[in-house]
Amino acid sequence: MSRRTWGITLTVLALAVVAAAAFWYVRKDTVTPPEEQKGTELVEMLPAETRPDQVSQESIREIFPPEPEEEEPISEEYEYLLRNQDGYVTVYQLPEDEIYEYTDVIMEILPARLQEEIHDGKYLRNEEELYNFLENYTS
Repeated sequence: MSRRTWGITLTVLALAVVAAAAFWYVRKDTVTPPEEQKGTELVEMLPAETRPDQVSQESIREIFPPEPEEEEPISEEYEYLLRNQDGYVTVYQLPEDEIYEYTDVIMEILPARLQEEIHDGKYLRNEEELYNFLENYTS
């Protein structure tokens, strides 16, 4: 073999090695972990004191304190109360707790969460909140 043939062969071989190394380098960060390891990468990277399997309930309460339980609203802060009466929303005026208005708002058409609030007694601060509610849910 001539010198020129050896030079071309070695150059092609060197380029192939460099291309393979570059391909490996680019792919090494994008490899998908095996199925049983998916989702554990971040947990393994966390320090021991914040790893979910090693955290005490006390430290969780320090990080995420429990929300205070809602107390019964003070009727002095609210003017109206919505309740369910025979499948319709009824408005009561506070503090006397007397019926202020019967509405044609049917409980069944309200969103589930709002139905629960009204079933428990939904308090409204003022006339504006009351009329906003009625405007949104009356036909």
